[in-house]
Amino acid sequence: MYRIIDDQRSIQSKQMLYRALSDKMREKDFKSITIKEVVAGAQMGRSTFYRNFDGLEDVLIWRCDEAFQDLYHCIVQSISPENVQAGADKFPFILPFFRYWQADSEIIELLVAANRMDILFAAFEDTVKKLMAQLFPALTKPAPHFEYFLAFRSGAIIRILLQWIKNNKNLSPEQLYKLIHAQSEGLSKMTG
Repeated sequence: MYRIIDDQRSIQSKQMLYRALSDKMREKDFKSITIKEVVAGAQMGRSTFYRNFDGLEDVLIWRCDEAFQDLYHCIVQSISPENVQAGADKFPFILPFFRYWQADSEIIELLVAANRMDILFAAFEDTVKKLMAQLFPALTKPAPHFEYFLAFRSGAIIRILLQWIKNNKNLSPEQLYKLIHAQSEGLSKMTG
């Protein structure tokens, strides 16, 4: 678990610890990295680490949560709630989602290297739930079996994200959008 402390010194310490962990993960496997190595790399004491985190995976969770919080704000700023509610765009989140990760996918790459996809899926699902509450405030109660819808969409989008990163982001976000839309249309034609 990480501590939510909003003073500038704590935020800076968290960032330095994350950077040190990131650097270490380029040298060796996540499971073999110690807190001692990370605090040495960040040039701070163990007490600073434990004031902010309980363990090394908490550093990854914190950074992932921070990234998805930023992503949430990018999506909310880039789409029109009226268009979403009217169904004008079948996939309104896709372009801002991939544009965000195009700029900086380091935390995703570190989570893959650490074999902690659970952190990624949890952050994604929390963000989708917040977006649903923001864009569809009238829906006070999710649709029946919403968790299956969320699992399907989460699995598909995260797997596309991972493949895209593995392919060195060889397609633009706009090309990915068209590909996802075409796949969706193809499924509709096959099942409709």
